[in-house]
Amino acid sequence: MTARDSMLMGLVKDLPFADYLAVDAVSSSGLKHAARSAWHYKNRIELKQTRPMLCGSLAHCAVLEPGALAQRYAVVPDNAPRRPSRMQWEAKKPSADSMEAMRWWTEFQDEVGQREIITADEFATTQAQLQAIADNPYAADILSQGYGESSVFWIDEGTGLYCKARPDWVRPMGGRKVKLADLKSTADESPSGFGRISARLRYDIQQSQYVEGFERATGLEVVEFVFIAVTSAAPVLCVPYTLTDELAEQGRDERRQLLELIAQCQRDNTWPAYGSGPQPLDFPAYAKRSTEVEVSFAD
Repeated sequence: MTARDSMLMGLVKDLPFADYLAVDAVSSSGLKHAARSAWHYKNRIELKQTRPMLCGSLAHCAVLEPGALAQRYAVVPDNAPRRPSRMQWEAKKPSADSMEAMRWWTEFQDEVGQREIITADEFATTQAQLQAIADNPYAADILSQGYGESSVFWIDEGTGLYCKARPDWVRPMGGRKVKLADLKSTADESPSGFGRISARLRYDIQQSQYVEGFERATGLEVVEFVFIAVTSAAPVLCVPYTLTDELAEQGRDERRQLLELIAQCQRDNTWPAYGSGPQPLDFPAYAKRSTEVEVSFAD
């Protein structure tokens, strides 16, 4: 058996996320590292989950895998004492209140086991996100049928690289056509705000990786890719977005360039960053002195 024979290929449903992450293949997040430099792709590390990332994962679970919500998360009850600080846990002579709080939290942690502990406010926000999605006819329709958290694996034709993607939701549209949806819990769902976030996080590259990968892995045609943006704090609103044709083409072009970069670096076994020697330092346009000539007229 060759190494390629042992690779996961095609559409794989119900693959745990941790197992998906463990597969050594080019992903959209890897491509975003490569967009910074080949060195950053080679030396990429898994990010530690922050509280906003946790809330995003919570929203994903509630929307895409509602049956797993109670298995993965535990809500702090209203009568819980304040969670003791590290200083209180390490105190040589904690107060009676601190000791009672530590006892309560120790028992609560034992009770919830490996489940992630979330606050009542975080749970309430998640419920508001579910309602906001249900109130948006387009988003609700996309998520009304289909399946979530599936994984696709394929060999890129142009470079021979082993690739992967994990669309949040697949909506069959009849025949051999589907729509793909990606849920984004965001601080700003407005067109301008979400546009800035999408540019910074390179959602154009992500869309290209998911669309081409899904089509290659399944033989199905992706007729639409939609980002379902939902606010991560009250007031919560859901807004579906699709990339313009220009940005979709930009994502396809840059993804192809990045795949070729990674393949070339693998062949040469060199992973350059920004070049050798001093690099030219420039400022963004807003930080440069204006060259416009101001003209004033006397009355």
